[in-house]
Amino acid sequence: MRSYQFFLVLVLCCQLAHAEIDRRRFSNPTYYNVGGVLSSNESIAFFKDTISNLNFKDQYVPRGVTYHDYSILMDPNPIKTALNVCKDLIAHRVYAVVVSHPLTGDLSPAAVSYTSGFYHIPVIGISSRDSAFSDKNIHVSFLRTVPPYSHQADVWVDVLKHFNYMKVIVIHSSDTDGRAILGRFQTTSQSIDEDVDRKVVVELVIEFEPGLDSFTESLMDVKSAQARVFLMYASKTDAEIIFRDATYLNMTTVGYVWMVTEQALDAANAPEGLLGLRLVNATNEHAHIQDSIYVLASAIRDMNTSEEIHAPPSDCDNSGSIWTTGRLLFDYIRKQSLENGATGHVAFDDHGDRVHAEYDMVNVRAQGEHVAVGKYFYSKETQKMRLELKEHEIIWMGRSTSKPEGFMIPTHLKVLTIEEKPFVYTRRIDDGSECYPEEIPCPHYNASDETGQLYCCKGFCMDLLKYLSKAINFTYSVALSPDGQFGNYIIRNLSVPGSKKEWTGLIAELVYERADMIVAPLTINPERAEFIEFSKPFKYQGITILEKKPSRSSTLVSFLQPFSNTLWILVMVSVHVVALVLYLLDRFSPFGRFKLANIDGTEEDALNLSSAIWFAWGVLLNSGIGEGTPRSFSARVLGMVWAGFAMIIVASYTANLAAFLVLERPKTKLTGINDARLRNTMENLTCATVKGSAVDMYFRRQVELSNMYRTMEANNYDSAEQAIQDVKDGKLMAFIWDSSRLEFEAAQDCELVTAGELFGRSGYGVGLQKGSPWADLVTLAILDFHESGIMESLDNQWILRNNMLNCEENEKTPNTLGLKNMAGVFILVLAGIIGGIVLIVIEVVYKRHQIRKQKRLEIARHAADRWRGAVEKRKSLRAAIMPAQRRIKSNGVKEAGSISLVVDRGARRRDEPRVPRYLPAYTPDVSHLVV
Repeated sequence: MRSYQFFLVLVLCCQLAHAEIDRRRFSNPTYYNVGGVLSSNESIAFFKDTISNLNFKDQYVPRGVTYHDYSILMDPNPIKTALNVCKDLIAHRVYAVVVSHPLTGDLSPAAVSYTSGFYHIPVIGISSRDSAFSDKNIHVSFLRTVPPYSHQADVWVDVLKHFNYMKVIVIHSSDTDGRAILGRFQTTSQSIDEDVDRKVVVELVIEFEPGLDSFTESLMDVKSAQARVFLMYASKTDAEIIFRDATYLNMTTVGYVWMVTEQALDAANAPEGLLGLRLVNATNEHAHIQDSIYVLASAIRDMNTSEEIHAPPSDCDNSGSIWTTGRLLFDYIRKQSLENGATGHVAFDDHGDRVHAEYDMVNVRAQGEHVAVGKYFYSKETQKMRLELKEHEIIWMGRSTSKPEGFMIPTHLKVLTIEEKPFVYTRRIDDGSECYPEEIPCPHYNASDETGQLYCCKGFCMDLLKYLSKAINFTYSVALSPDGQFGNYIIRNLSVPGSKKEWTGLIAELVYERADMIVAPLTINPERAEFIEFSKPFKYQGITILEKKPSRSSTLVSFLQPFSNTLWILVMVSVHVVALVLYLLDRFSPFGRFKLANIDGTEEDALNLSSAIWFAWGVLLNSGIGEGTPRSFSARVLGMVWAGFAMIIVASYTANLAAFLVLERPKTKLTGINDARLRNTMENLTCATVKGSAVDMYFRRQVELSNMYRTMEANNYDSAEQAIQDVKDGKLMAFIWDSSRLEFEAAQDCELVTAGELFGRSGYGVGLQKGSPWADLVTLAILDFHESGIMESLDNQWILRNNMLNCEENEKTPNTLGLKNMAGVFILVLAGIIGGIVLIVIEVVYKRHQIRKQKRLEIARHAADRWRGAVEKRKSLRAAIMPAQRRIKSNGVKEAGSISLVVDRGARRRDEPRVPRYLPAYTPDVSHLVV
């Protein structure tokens, strides 16, 4: 144990030695003077005692360092105060000045800040709370252990969120502190933290000039506002005027909530039920003196170890040099933090203002009694400010013990919608016409009366609006979207520098509080939910893709589709190969060439090649075969095998033909959002959505869809109607939109189909203003509608309408074959007819040619026969005359003279051969020889 104590003493001595070495290395001073400009002698005495005690605190003052005090009383005259600072403080080379607030007047602390700041001597204020001291362009070296008045806005925000008051009215004076508290409240209430969905909205801001005489006119304007929670920053005098007029207008009664700052809380006529803030230790000057001195000592201690410290200026007349150590000391003081200071947790922000200051929540009771009902303090566990309230002890305006709602619920709402089938149908009507009972009048929002264009609306959302109005008791007037858009968050004027993003369409009307409610197919998404309030979804949906069903290509050869080209070629070849083999088998078979006698005595010739081809085609096409069948056993076996082959081929063809032409249903071309053709969009595949829609925002959020979005962004449409029509016309291949609408369109037109599964699932909700009192009521009503079956009935009435059933029946019913499907068959028949006519013409021409050729041959044959007969007769005549001549010669007839044989040319028959003219003149009895 003794060795451990010795070790601790040794470590402490080493640390002190190192500190002394560092101090000597930088040659830093060992004496530090601290000045004080205080409001009373009592404070001066406490200041001296605190400095004296500080020298004995080793945790703040290193060994060998001593602090001395120099203090003066603050003069109400700021000029005298500045002169005293130069003469009594700066002349003694003070390293810092602690300044209080005068009993009268408020300019003296500023004079101390100006004078010391000129030389960059740090000034620590312990009571000055004006926001002007936060401006470092003027008060360059001013810090303070008290927060400015504007920091009460931080407490306001936490109190409002605790009571769930999301809409307020701010009343403030037009001075620096009033504007500062408004700016800080707006910044703090809209900051993004864990309560991102609970942002306080300022409905109205009323700024007034200090020293007013009447506030009635401004309060009359406020009385018609929806919010009933008032936040007020005003001086005590101005607050009394405001409370007087508010009481006269009955605005301090039950239902109203007033929260004020410290000055207004001291008003003599503060109404009972008022809530205000009061800074803890605000008037405890001794506690602030102690904390400021300890913070200064801590900063100098840290500087001693790492910085070289120069002596401060000693003469106000010498304005040529700037004390650089003062700037460093200011930064070191600003970084200090006291965990257990006399005024709580002491820390500073970048402006040198006190943070983590503690407040009491004060409730004004009867006779002006102030009762603390809560506190705002720093929690060491969470290292954050924490609010604790005793709600059951609070007395509200009108002596009510129950917390007011904080707003006035309007009973007539301005409702906006947009045309989107089947949720909202619009019908234009002429002047003088009226809407049907099931319709609601819905003119265009902000449309001029001169146009006279009136519309009537009906549909899913209009019926939902009717149910909501009955369930939660409100009246309404409906108008269509001013620009036909749901709303997009864009920069309107890109050419103007500094342009900010703003909403368009329906969302803009809610954001800028020009409408109360949106009842339309409004998709709930993070971008919109940041600015408007959504009810629970009244319909759940997602995103899908709409495309036109791909039409089945019915070509002229559709009847050939059951078989591939290769199979058709093989069948054609098989027919002729089998016919050839049949012919050869029957030709060379010993039993195939016999001519068997029939009963009637006729004979049957052997099978020829033409008959074999006719037989093969007849079996394949299942037609009757009257003649030309094979007779040999081998050929008939092949014929039976060919018949079995033909039966299988024909049966397979028939089954596949039914599948191709009757039972086939076209499938979608796209498989869904993950289809590679969508992710890497080709030039011939166009897809699009609607500009500025929730689907468009979804694609912009998804990094993995960035390539696809860049491609489709140029094709996006202004409305879903145009895109759907282009899909029907074939101009757009894929339209990406809400599943509810696209499924409805696919049910209406069976030529349309949705592709793939849903993605980006969300829901349609009723849109309301941020902090709207109707939000919870609408949500509860919608949940009740889901449970009671009202939503299901609306779905059946407006979305389903049995259209899906009709399409499903059409899908189950086989297709009716038409001319388009079977045109090829008819063309084949027509080709057969034309082929037959062509062939018969060829046959007739050929036959005539054959007849003419045969006639020529006959004529030639007949002429040859005649010539041959004539030659034969001539030969026979000569053969008969020659013996007679020989006999005459032998009988002496020749000597008696010549006998001429004359044959009458006219008596000769035409077909007789010509005989010689000159014969003997006399011929004995030879007449029998003449024909």
